[in-house]
Amino acid sequence: MQQSWKTVGLALVILTGQPVQVMVAANPSAVSEHEEWTLATVPTLSVTGVSGNTHTVQIETNNPLGTEMKIEKSGDPDFSVFDVVQDWTPHNDRDTFTLDLQDAETVYVRIKARNGKGIETLYSETLTLIQAPAMPTLASQESTDRKVTLIVNPVQGAHVYKVKRSDWDEPKVFTDLTFTDDTVLPGRPYTYEFWAENSVMSNKNTITIWTKPAPPILKVQNVTATSITLKVNLNRNPDDVLIEAKREGGNPVVNGTLIEETGLKENTEYTYEVRVESSNHEYSEWVSKTFRTGTMPVTSDPDQEFDKAAKDIFSEVVYQVDADDKGAWVDVSVTNTRGMDVRGTFNGVTQLLSATPVRYGDLEWNKEYLLTVVVSDGTRMREKQYPIKTPEKGTTEEEAFRKEAAQFIQSINLVADGQLNSGKAWIDVEVPQTNFAVTATIEGFSQEITKKARFENLDDNTVYVVSFEVRNGKYSYRAQREITTPNRTAPEVVNISKSGNHLQIEVLTHSELKN
Repeated sequence: MQQSWKTVGLALVILTGQPVQVMVAANPSAVSEHEEWTLATVPTLSVTGVSGNTHTVQIETNNPLGTEMKIEKSGDPDFSVFDVVQDWTPHNDRDTFTLDLQDAETVYVRIKARNGKGIETLYSETLTLIQAPAMPTLASQESTDRKVTLIVNPVQGAHVYKVKRSDWDEPKVFTDLTFTDDTVLPGRPYTYEFWAENSVMSNKNTITIWTKPAPPILKVQNVTATSITLKVNLNRNPDDVLIEAKREGGNPVVNGTLIEETGLKENTEYTYEVRVESSNHEYSEWVSKTFRTGTMPVTSDPDQEFDKAAKDIFSEVVYQVDADDKGAWVDVSVTNTRGMDVRGTFNGVTQLLSATPVRYGDLEWNKEYLLTVVVSDGTRMREKQYPIKTPEKGTTEEEAFRKEAAQFIQSINLVADGQLNSGKAWIDVEVPQTNFAVTATIEGFSQEITKKARFENLDDNTVYVVSFEVRNGKYSYRAQREITTPNRTAPEVVNISKSGNHLQIEVLTHSELKN
């Protein structure tokens, strides 16, 4: 930055005969020296490493060695309030300094230089340092045979919390300190990593937690006059669980998944209790059943029983679709699971279903989706799909309901018929499976329709107006459809005459003539 040079004045006298060097020596005041400074360049900052809460920052500059620089830091990007880290300290290219940050703290740093005359540069671009939040710790943990719940202690500065199970490809995000995993199976260990983020990830915490073993299912295998053999269904427990069986005053023997006892009294009731122990030495609840020697219990086919239960569960799946300016969602519940494992998969996300609605969010507007519901008793499984369409963007909840209700009313099946020659008719109203409450009214008589209803004692050959009201618990929609009852009046003979060999009968009827 410093530059200097000399200006020399030479007085050459012609014809004097004096040497030039003599003349220069005789005029020392003719030599002068000048100094000028160039401006310093603006240095830059970059992070070279982070160790714990200590951030190492490097200075990059092409200024001369020992150029003085000033370093400032602030908690605000506009530096309305700041602290001086170094006040005009000499620095060279690639010098470093360190700053210690608090957990989840954000610090802004800037630097400037000055030359030997004290002329300062502009500030450098601001360097942003972000310290990760502290590693979260567990406030509590809980497991059942169907789910694992983790509750973390709040971490200052954390924007979100994330958790990843060891067999997952991607982590799950939760923001309310509580994470529930309902995709687990009973009697097994699950390892989770969890951490906090504020754009920077904290250190990971790890926990392995076992699910509780599920109560087994006890069924009869064989009964004789003096022996009982029972079959144990493990109910989704792993195969390595231990089965324990007991009977008051007895000694049942466990052989694999069979429980056998011989030497029993004829025609006598015996009550057996069974439980399982997992590899974590945790026990399920005891399951008890009573059997009588001499006769096999009368039971229906278990597959038929399961199919009936699954069909009933499928009929009680309830879903509600809604949307706002940010997107659409659907809430799904099952009125009664009948003790079965019921899971719903929607847009790639699977959740355990119960009477409490669960939400599937982040859906697109005006798009067809499929909800897949799977019912399982641990041995058998049945599946059913429900097509669901989300509302259009900007459509209010009520407008979406009215549009869906109008389409639904058009899908209702109306059938008119009647007893021949009775003069009377009926109208059958059959509604498809729906979550709506539906009321139909004909001639002032109303019926709540869940599947099929009949309106009787109607006149034949008559146009009837069927009024419908559709409700979803929040809104209602009304519309009408028309249907004509067929002729069911006997024909009336009004005249009989004979013409030659022909008998002519004149009949009055409302029926159409057939070719």
